[in-house]
Amino acid sequence: MSKVDLETKIKRAIENNKLSLKKLGERNWYKYFIRITELVWARNFHDGYQIEVYTEKYGEHLGTIEI
Repeated sequence: MSKVDLETKIKRAIENNKLSLKKLGERNWYKYFIRITELVWARNFHDGYQIEVYTEKYGEHLGTIEI
């Protein structure tokens, strides 16, 4: 799965309330392992969230998405 497809899937899941950004930290989500970190303007120059996506089984990094 390409990074664009993965980003689209995650954004759609957030819009449909299938993925909550209020629950920070690491967890399994469907067939992925994700880490959600809140971004604060004072350190990152914008507010939002960073979502790191890994394969569940092997831990291979698939992409990082900033929202």
